[in-house]
Amino acid sequence: MTQNPSTPADTPQSQAEQPDSGQAPPDPRIARFEAMVARFPDKSPPRFSLGRALQDAGRLADAEPHYARAAELQPDLMMAWLHRAECLMGLGRFAEAQPVAEEARRLAVAQSHEGPLADVTELLEDLADELG
Repeated sequence: MTQNPSTPADTPQSQAEQPDSGQAPPDPRIARFEAMVARFPDKSPPRFSLGRALQDAGRLADAEPHYARAAELQPDLMMAWLHRAECLMGLGRFAEAQPVAEEARRLAVAQSHEGPLADVTELLEDLADELG
Protein backbone atom coordinates (compact mmCIF):
# COMPACT_ATOMS: atom_id res chain seq x y z
CA MET A 1 0.00 0.00 0.00
CA THR A 2 1.34 3.42 -0.85
CA GLN A 3 1.61 5.80 2.07
CA ASN A 4 -0.20 9.10 1.69
CA PRO A 5 2.48 11.67 2.57
CA SER A 6 0.01 13.72 4.63
CA THR A 7 -1.08 10.82 6.84
CA PRO A 8 1.10 8.88 9.29
CA ALA A 9 1.36 5.10 8.94
CA ASP A 10 -0.69 4.45 12.08
CA THR A 11 -3.69 6.54 10.93
CA PRO A 12 -6.70 4.36 9.98
CA GLN A 13 -7.62 4.32 6.34
CA SER A 14 -10.59 6.38 5.32
CA GLN A 15 -13.82 4.54 4.47
CA ALA A 16 -13.15 5.09 0.76
CA GLU A 17 -9.65 3.57 1.01
CA GLN A 18 -10.68 0.49 2.99
CA PRO A 19 -11.07 -2.75 1.06
CA ASP A 20 -14.68 -3.71 0.31
CA SER A 21 -15.77 -6.52 2.61
CA GLY A 22 -18.88 -7.18 0.51
CA GLN A 23 -21.16 -6.09 3.35
CA ALA A 24 -22.82 -2.77 3.94
CA PRO A 25 -21.65 -0.94 7.05
CA PRO A 26 -23.95 -1.42 10.04
CA ASP A 27 -26.86 0.99 10.19
CA PRO A 28 -26.37 3.23 13.25
CA ARG A 29 -30.16 3.57 13.50
CA ILE A 30 -30.43 -0.08 14.53
CA ALA A 31 -28.26 0.37 17.63
CA ARG A 32 -30.03 3.63 18.50
CA PHE A 33 -33.50 2.09 18.23
CA GLU A 34 -32.42 -1.09 20.05
CA ALA A 35 -31.41 1.13 22.96
CA MET A 36 -34.76 2.93 22.80
CA VAL A 37 -36.66 -0.38 22.81
CA ALA A 38 -34.63 -1.52 25.83
CA ARG A 39 -35.49 1.72 27.60
CA PHE A 40 -39.16 1.82 26.52
CA PRO A 41 -40.17 -1.79 25.79
CA ASP A 42 -43.91 -1.07 25.96
CA LYS A 43 -43.99 1.92 23.60
CA SER A 44 -44.90 1.45 19.96
CA PRO A 45 -42.76 4.22 18.33
CA PRO A 46 -39.37 2.69 19.24
CA ARG A 47 -40.58 -0.77 18.20
CA PHE A 48 -41.86 0.52 14.88
CA SER A 49 -38.67 2.50 14.24
CA LEU A 50 -36.46 -0.49 15.03
CA GLY A 51 -38.57 -2.66 12.75
CA ARG A 52 -38.17 -0.11 9.96
CA ALA A 53 -34.40 0.12 10.38
CA LEU A 54 -34.10 -3.68 10.39
CA GLN A 55 -36.37 -3.98 7.34
CA ASP A 56 -34.33 -1.34 5.52
CA ALA A 57 -31.21 -3.41 6.31
CA GLY A 58 -32.87 -6.49 4.78
CA ARG A 59 -33.30 -8.21 8.15
CA LEU A 60 -36.96 -9.15 7.67
CA ALA A 61 -37.02 -11.97 10.24
CA ASP A 62 -35.66 -9.57 12.87
CA ALA A 63 -38.00 -6.73 11.86
CA GLU A 64 -41.27 -8.69 11.81
CA PRO A 65 -41.68 -9.24 15.58
CA HIS A 66 -41.04 -5.56 16.28
CA TYR A 67 -43.82 -4.59 13.88
CA ALA A 68 -46.06 -7.21 15.51
CA ARG A 69 -45.38 -5.79 18.97
CA ALA A 70 -45.87 -2.19 17.76
CA ALA A 71 -49.27 -3.17 16.32
CA GLU A 72 -50.15 -4.97 19.55
CA LEU A 73 -49.25 -1.87 21.59
CA GLN A 74 -51.00 0.51 19.18
CA PRO A 75 -53.61 -1.44 17.16
CA ASP A 76 -54.45 1.51 14.90
CA LEU A 77 -50.82 1.92 13.73
CA MET A 78 -51.62 1.02 10.14
CA MET A 79 -48.04 1.22 8.90
CA ALA A 80 -46.93 -1.39 11.45
CA TRP A 81 -49.51 -3.77 9.98
CA LEU A 82 -48.43 -2.96 6.43
CA HIS A 83 -44.69 -3.35 7.05
CA ARG A 84 -45.24 -6.55 9.03
CA ALA A 85 -47.20 -7.96 6.08
CA GLU A 86 -44.34 -6.97 3.76
CA CYS A 87 -41.85 -8.77 6.01
CA LEU A 88 -44.00 -11.90 6.21
CA MET A 89 -44.42 -11.86 2.43
CA GLY A 90 -40.67 -11.46 1.94
CA LEU A 91 -40.08 -14.39 4.27
CA GLY A 92 -42.44 -16.58 2.25
CA ARG A 93 -44.95 -16.77 5.13
CA PHE A 94 -47.88 -15.99 2.82
CA ALA A 95 -50.71 -17.49 4.92
CA GLU A 96 -49.59 -15.45 7.93
CA ALA A 97 -49.21 -12.31 5.82
CA GLN A 98 -52.76 -12.35 4.45
CA PRO A 99 -54.74 -11.45 7.63
CA VAL A 100 -52.07 -8.91 8.57
CA ALA A 101 -52.35 -7.24 5.16
CA GLU A 102 -56.15 -7.34 5.39
CA GLU A 103 -55.99 -5.48 8.70
CA ALA A 104 -53.59 -2.95 7.15
CA ARG A 105 -56.10 -2.46 4.34
CA ARG A 106 -59.00 -2.02 6.79
CA LEU A 107 -57.04 0.59 8.73
CA ALA A 108 -55.89 2.39 5.57
CA VAL A 109 -59.53 2.73 4.45
CA ALA A 110 -60.71 3.81 7.90
CA GLN A 111 -57.90 6.38 8.19
CA SER A 112 -58.13 7.58 4.56
CA HIS A 113 -54.50 6.72 3.76
CA GLU A 114 -54.56 6.56 -0.04
CA GLY A 115 -50.87 5.81 -0.70
CA PRO A 116 -50.62 2.96 1.80
CA LEU A 117 -54.01 1.68 0.61
CA ALA A 118 -52.58 1.32 -2.90
CA ASP A 119 -49.51 -0.45 -1.48
CA VAL A 120 -51.53 -2.91 0.60
CA THR A 121 -53.94 -3.57 -2.27
CA GLU A 122 -50.99 -4.54 -4.46
CA LEU A 123 -49.59 -6.69 -1.63
CA LEU A 124 -52.92 -8.49 -1.25
CA GLU A 125 -52.99 -9.16 -5.01
CA ASP A 126 -49.47 -10.62 -4.81
CA LEU A 127 -50.53 -12.74 -1.83
CA ALA A 128 -53.56 -14.03 -3.74
CA ASP A 129 -51.21 -15.12 -6.56
CA GLU A 130 -48.90 -16.87 -4.08
CA LEU A 131 -51.72 -18.60 -2.22
CA GLY A 132 -53.42 -19.63 -5.47
